[in-house]
Amino acid sequence: MDAHLLSWVYHPIVLATLALIIERFFSLPEHWHPLTIFRLFAKFLTDKVCHQAHGNTQQTVAGALLLGLLLLICLLPVSIIQMSAELHELTGVVWLWFAIKYKRTLNQTKLAAMALNKGQKRAARAIVSRFVPFDCEQLSQIGLAKAIFEVRLRILVVNVLAPLLAWYVSGPIAALAIRLIIECHHLWPVPAPCYQHFGRAAQVLYQTIESLVLVVPALLLRPWLWLIRRRPAVALRQGQGLSLGAFMWLDSQSRLYNLSLGGPQKYHHKRLSRTRFDGTLSPQIVQNKLYLTGIWLDIIIIMQVFLCLVLFIYRP
Repeated sequence: MDAHLLSWVYHPIVLATLALIIERFFSLPEHWHPLTIFRLFAKFLTDKVCHQAHGNTQQTVAGALLLGLLLLICLLPVSIIQMSAELHELTGVVWLWFAIKYKRTLNQTKLAAMALNKGQKRAARAIVSRFVPFDCEQLSQIGLAKAIFEVRLRILVVNVLAPLLAWYVSGPIAALAIRLIIECHHLWPVPAPCYQHFGRAAQVLYQTIESLVLVVPALLLRPWLWLIRRRPAVALRQGQGLSLGAFMWLDSQSRLYNLSLGGPQKYHHKRLSRTRFDGTLSPQIVQNKLYLTGIWLDIIIIMQVFLCLVLFIYRP
């Protein structure tokens, strides 16, 4: 193969586009995905070292050490395989594919919205509990609608763009590390009493990732929201129970779609206060608005394909 063409095929943009296309059309079922094994392994180790009888500082240190141990156990073999593989560029595509989690969550939110639209609250609660860490047993129709739409608004940015940016900055191992940190954050939700101190390290890293990824698109939306005369932005000082990035992103999306978002959540029957963003919301509105968020990954793929074509045309 021509050296110039080979350099184009192995370009990070081309490889990232390949991983996104695989995730879009050939996403693995949840029970076949390697991260399912990671979650089971992490849960096994968590049961061994997370004990509420220990002091707060001891729990915090134990959580940080376990997070580091999990990253080391999982990323060290991946790094060895990546360095020793003959076609390490293609193995990098596999790690990025594992790091992206979009299609499965998208399909689950679609099923939950369909059940909610039919008035099947029990079925909707069961489905929503698969992709959110908080209690769903007592959620009303409005609470379920909020949970579905908030997940839809954040899965592209957090579950796709965060690993993708890590891929471009530091490579496939960094992208996979981002995914593992996100999984640990959902496994150890700090609002839950049993993980109040144990999950601190994972929460700090997750909120840092979330803010770095969400703040920029939220700021870019502000001029457009001002032009179309949406409600004023909620002041930053009123942020409660959300990271800076999540607060600004949900506020901008609430203004853009005129939807009620935010509000309190329960973790292990303990109420967590969160900022509420004004707007309207109903199961029917959620069903009608879901298609707006369902095409985001397709837009990213189209942009990546366009960049690939530009690279091919102007390759040296």
